[in-house]
Amino acid sequence: MRPFFVTVGILAWLWAFAVMWIFAENGGALTVIAAGVFAVVAIVALACERIMKLLEEIQQRLPPRRPRAAPLRSVPREPVPARDPLPELRTDRPATAP
Repeated sequence: MRPFFVTVGILAWLWAFAVMWIFAENGGALTVIAAGVFAVVAIVALACERIMKLLEEIQQRLPPRRPRAAPLRSVPREPVPARDPLPELRTDRPATAP
């Protein structure tokens, strides 16, 4: 049943765009109404598909999928030895001549 609703939803969107494209030159309220009807059918069909998917998940007792953040990077287990960022600027060592 879900593939039926998906197919109806996609075809309804295509028909709505086709009606607008074909009758765009004439304009008029009937063109907008026809395209609007197809768009409403598409929205209802795709909403029904989502409801059926939710009901299937409830029936299978699957927990709903929640978006999850990326896992945090782990901290290295061994401490990284500190290094002197500017060894040439330290005054505790004698300066070397170039």
